[in-house]
Amino acid sequence: MNYCINPECQQRQNSDSVEFCQFCGTQLLIDRRYRLLKPLRPLNPLSSTEVFEVDDSGTPKVMKVLKDNREQLVEMFAREALTLEFLNHPGIPKVDLNGYFPFTPNKSTQELYCLVMEKIDGQNLEQWLAENGKISQSLALNWLRQLIEILDVVHQNKFLHRDIKPSNIMLKPDGQLVLIDFGTVRAIDNNYLADVEMNSVTTIFSEGYTPPEQINGQTIRQSDFYALGRTFLHFVTGKPPYEFHKISQLGKLVWQEEAPQISKPLADFIDDLMAFNPADRPQNTTVILRYLTAKNLLLKYAILLTNSRKFKWGLTVGIAIGISGIFLYRSAYPWISQNYYERGVEAQKVGQLDKAWEFYELALKYNPKDARIYNNMGLLCQTKKDFRCAQIKYEQALNLNPNNPVARYNLGGLYDDASDFQSAESQYKLAIESNSPVAVNALSDLARLKILDRDTTTAIELTTRGLQKVTNEQIKIKSTLSKNRGWAHLVQADYAEAKSDLQNAINFNPKRADSYCLLAQVIEAQGDKKGALTEWENCLEKDSRDSVEVKVWKTMASQRLKETGQNK
Repeated sequence: MNYCINPECQQRQNSDSVEFCQFCGTQLLIDRRYRLLKPLRPLNPLSSTEVFEVDDSGTPKVMKVLKDNREQLVEMFAREALTLEFLNHPGIPKVDLNGYFPFTPNKSTQELYCLVMEKIDGQNLEQWLAENGKISQSLALNWLRQLIEILDVVHQNKFLHRDIKPSNIMLKPDGQLVLIDFGTVRAIDNNYLADVEMNSVTTIFSEGYTPPEQINGQTIRQSDFYALGRTFLHFVTGKPPYEFHKISQLGKLVWQEEAPQISKPLADFIDDLMAFNPADRPQNTTVILRYLTAKNLLLKYAILLTNSRKFKWGLTVGIAIGISGIFLYRSAYPWISQNYYERGVEAQKVGQLDKAWEFYELALKYNPKDARIYNNMGLLCQTKKDFRCAQIKYEQALNLNPNNPVARYNLGGLYDDASDFQSAESQYKLAIESNSPVAVNALSDLARLKILDRDTTTAIELTTRGLQKVTNEQIKIKSTLSKNRGWAHLVQADYAEAKSDLQNAINFNPKRADSYCLLAQVIEAQGDKKGALTEWENCLEKDSRDSVEVKVWKTMASQRLKETGQNK
């Protein structure tokens, strides 16, 4: 069954065998590729949009169609398309390349706007709650962390979602949550700030979930937190927020007795998220993520409790303070260590290596058994070319956690840089055995060692395994794997395969030199010395890792260009 996209059509269902709607004559293959299979929500003439499941050459996708071309709605629809193209996270729907386009039905003056995106398998959480009821504490923490990590991507890229609620969150079969319906998204830019100042921001309202400042056109990041808090109230009680009684003009809801399965600290944290005043809510996603474990929520609650007036008076309470003081003294250590660790990571990212080292040393004082800290200190030593220091730190990390694939991989890289290829290979193999994302990097680097050892058959097998594992988002490692496979094919004199792999490597990452160096050799081996010159030039000009082979290839490039008088 094919559906006609024309909202004015009186008979929209058509058989699979026809190319044009039998009632209105509109083309059924939209944009020369998409067939509308079925509506995903009832077709409502009063709604400004329709949503269909579509077929794209055998792949099911979703098409959202805007049928109301008022300027404000078209602007919001285009903003949704651009936002989804820009954001990259498994919890945010992916938009097709060129998946936003206009379409005009047959004999119609009304232009439709179409947005095609991936089809999310699963059901929205409003439907899920209706079938399964309220959620447990552990699931609440899991879902809250997932959604905050999604919001972190949204906010870090300076966008506001503005319509978080159960029906706008999908649960996939693998447990991954996906935040959908970015039709209300706004970028936090100068235009938005000017609109806020002029009080001309479009008001988005969902009963029970929309914060008071958003109703007044003053949406900020904390507005998304309010909607998230109201959403989790729904999750843990099984009831929508508007069913609960307010105890004051500030809109605080009486709800915690309806969620006995969650702890008091988590319930209070949800109340913090949906505080009436935005200043009383968490100020950013980093703050929220820091507290999203049962222990840290309890610690936060204990700190607040010890600062309360009631808690400070009375003998019984005094004893409790003493007990909680001992608890806090010990329980705070992991939190303090994590704080210093995060500051170290930030310093390391911006190249402040000495400051990063100081933070890591402070983190170790409060948690000397955190393998991540030793691993990062090893990276600092390696950056400073202090081989012995780096080796000690990686080994300390592995003594604490022998199964740490990141430390294994980094230690392998350290041996690799020192030309101790046998030790490097053993560490890479251990990293490959893990399920960590770093395993594909280890596959690539081990393949490189196999090529240097002239074992090109194994190198091709390793790189092929890596390319099968890597995701579309891991562009740089896809480039490296393709480069190494192309190199192996070059050594085997399989120039057609080598050229294909190396061109793929350049498409994935056009900034690195080694792919061009190898492609130049392939073209030259095919007898086109003149055609290879452009790639030799790129080999010299692009960035490169200081590996032995790249130094050799750049020397070759200089010689070739010197021979033709093109050496600069």
